[in-house]
Amino acid sequence: MKTKIPPPILALVMIVLIYLSSFFIESTTFNYQGSLSVLVLILGLACAIPSFKLFARYKTTISPLKPSDTTVLVTEGMYRYSRNPMYLGLLLLTISSTIWFGTWFGIIINILFIFLINFLQIIPEEEALLEIFGEEYEEYKKNVRRWI
Repeated sequence: MKTKIPPPILALVMIVLIYLSSFFIESTTFNYQGSLSVLVLILGLACAIPSFKLFARYKTTISPLKPSDTTVLVTEGMYRYSRNPMYLGLLLLTISSTIWFGTWFGIIINILFIFLINFLQIIPEEEALLEIFGEEYEEYKKNVRRWI
């Protein structure tokens, strides 16, 4: 797999774009906007952090740039419900920033983030995991959705 932009950097770029768009597009405000944003932020962290810890516990690579270095197919924790809880967590962080800044343009940015992560990161990772784990990964894919 060719080296791509690391997903956390891509998410950070998207959040910056969402923030900058709030200067050019009139923001929307609503009751409990801040609270909802913080709740989505917490959900994002609740997806990503335990997933990082599972990879560390199994001593397998956490680098999205080298999926061929994967030594263990992690299928517990959040991985029972999503094949990509770390990316789901990043998406929730970008959604949280969209809510926080109240810009409708953030919706477009979030769709772009999903598109880019799917095609630049997830699909190549899935190909690498299929090569490494074969039938075991194929069975996992049948039972667990890509996002949620």
